[in-house]
Amino acid sequence: GGSSKESSGINAEYGRDKEISELSGRSPVLSSALAIFRHISALASGCASSTMGIVSEGQFGTTAGSVFGFPVSVSEEGVVTVKEYGELPETVKQLVSLQDNMLLVEKKVALGECDDYETAMLHCEAALWSILESPKLKRELEERELTRLAAEEAERKAAEARAKEEAKKKAEEEALKKAEEEAAAALAAEEAAQQLEDEDGDED
Repeated sequence: GGSSKESSGINAEYGRDKEISELSGRSPVLSSALAIFRHISALASGCASSTMGIVSEGQFGTTAGSVFGFPVSVSEEGVVTVKEYGELPETVKQLVSLQDNMLLVEKKVALGECDDYETAMLHCEAALWSILESPKLKRELEERELTRLAAEEAERKAAEARAKEEAKKKAEEEALKKAEEEAAAALAAEEAAQQLEDEDGDED
């Protein structure tokens, strides 16, 4: 039983790593290393906006005492402050509440206070999809994805245009260089012929 759970945990972690790799285009190891670098850099040098795991004091309706990922700012002295955004949209509140419940389930599992972890997590997952499948949020997510894809396509076309322009410029430079070399060779040949002609004249 234990080895089966351990194997399923490893498979789940592998699946998550694979999903991260496909979405970000980077290996999970690189993504983790980059996250660590950004986190330490923000703490060392300050940062106007970042996300960090902070012990909650009840911000955004989370359970006080749990460790939650909050939007923060970091001063040059390394003081971390949770940013406030006023009243949150109802959908965001639902997602925060759901994530908060998932963290509480994980805490109970870690402390041995939850015997049916899989059922608890499946319930949380079902609640998540019920939120994400709401027509309004689904439309917003689709619009964001379309905007992202459009931006990527615009950048791709811009990169192609830059590459073509650079190739054209390089071809023109090479053509000019070749023309200069040919002109220099023709001038050298003309000067050599003139010199031979002058030498023949001197001999006469």
